[in-house]
Amino acid sequence: MTTPTFRRNLRPFSALACAAVLLLAVGCSQDRHVFRSTALAPKSVSLVSVETGNTLWTKNVPPNQQLLLDFSRGGRGFEEYSSPDVPADEVKWQLWSLDATTRFGTRRNGGKVLDRGSETLPGEAFTIKLTVLDPEVASAN
Repeated sequence: MTTPTFRRNLRPFSALACAAVLLLAVGCSQDRHVFRSTALAPKSVSLVSVETGNTLWTKNVPPNQQLLLDFSRGGRGFEEYSSPDVPADEVKWQLWSLDATTRFGTRRNGGKVLDRGSETLPGEAFTIKLTVLDPEVASAN
């Protein structure tokens, strides 16, 4: 019994289509990060310049809250996410209650925004520095 031509050609085409969708999904990831702070491990998040070592921005995350950072680059549309070599020029941040469930940096269920803001960045390379604070010191603030 021979396989019809249509079905023989369908397998390579479907494999190629699946690979294209996977590559497109990976290339479209957004630059978002979530940091959760608890009573036992309160956090401080800083953006530190790679070139100078200076702190560009910092935020203490109060216990039982989480910080969402959303970086944007000065590109247009897809270019914004397709070039990780272009440093972010802005960070938008939100403090959420810890009961908010997140997936890939976006809110899905529950919780509420407690504070928000944005900060313009100088357009230079930076690293995200996470510091776990002493619980006793953090509770005194």
